[in-house]
Amino acid sequence: MADHETDTLRALLGAPADLAAAQPDAHVKTQLLDLADAPSLPIDASRYAWSDIAPGIRVAVVKEDKRRGVRACLVAGTAGARHARHRHGGDELILVLEGVLRDERGSYGPGALCRSREGEIHSEQAVEDCLCFVVYYGELEMLEG
Repeated sequence: MADHETDTLRALLGAPADLAAAQPDAHVKTQLLDLADAPSLPIDASRYAWSDIAPGIRVAVVKEDKRRGVRACLVAGTAGARHARHRHGGDELILVLEGVLRDERGSYGPGALCRSREGEIHSEQAVEDCLCFVVYYGELEMLEG
């Protein structure tokens, strides 16, 4: 690509002229790499050990790094299932793989990312059957039954 084309693309995308300035910080890079562990679709649910965590919601741990306090899971919810209100002891990244998920901030369909930061409080509900890849940094404090 010619320099003038690259400059035009940067201008259209709002990218800085110095691409080094556009590099994410180490924390964001680490979280992006953690999301890259999401299994490819279609997912063979029989390959995972599932646990029920609430009516209509089950979870399978995909990867855990206790040293970093990180747990990556597949979470499956049936339409209408709700994960009770909770506070985050660390960030949470929810990548919707299939279906639709909703929280107090909006709705998220396939490919969407729902991010909660440490200390934030919310609950999630499956609008339709959904499957998500969730990366937890720290523990959840449940605020309701």
